[in-house]
Amino acid sequence: MKSDDLFIAVHEGPPVATNGYLVGDTASGEAIVVDAPRGAADALAREAGRRNLRVVALVDTHGHFDHIADNRALLERTGAAVLLAHPLEARRLADPQALFPLPFDIPPTTPTRLIDEGDVVHAGRWSFTVLHTPGHSEGGLCLHCPEAGLLLSGDTLFRGTFGRTDFPGGDEEAMQNSLARLAALPPETVVLPGHGPATTIEAERPWITARSPTR
Repeated sequence: MKSDDLFIAVHEGPPVATNGYLVGDTASGEAIVVDAPRGAADALAREAGRRNLRVVALVDTHGHFDHIADNRALLERTGAAVLLAHPLEARRLADPQALFPLPFDIPPTTPTRLIDEGDVVHAGRWSFTVLHTPGHSEGGLCLHCPEAGLLLSGDTLFRGTFGRTDFPGGDEEAMQNSLARLAALPPETVVLPGHGPATTIEAERPWITARSPTR
């Protein structure tokens, strides 16, 4: 990342080690949260308070239960008035139990605003462009900030691998296209994934390119 004004904290929540991110502009005091796994409401709200950051929006990269478990709690804890998601994921937010029977309850939530390809989400002066990257789910999103050299990739791209495509709404061909698109980003781009450690486009490009069909 290219500025001391950009602050990022991560919370890894159970049951499948899902990452939720607090992304803040310390100069303006504004922040967004990207995904809300279990425990994110307490952990990221505390961190925002310590850093004097005001959470202005929660963005769901997609609607699978492990990424939205603390949606309602996080909105309540931080006072954020805006929940953003792709229109194809709104039904999953409304019925979190639809994909899997879960041993715990997840309150349903409704997006305040639907976002899609080319929309922009702001955290203070930092602008994150929405990339629609289906494959793991129909409405999967990434957030790209060229100025910061940063990509929040949800479950599209991980270190050394990608989001599985055998869940309902998954599509192997769509995932292949989404990965090829991400591989075209600047190589120095730092990737913050929905699971696992950070990586870079440069580190992931070789295997993405190798698995793409020759045309």
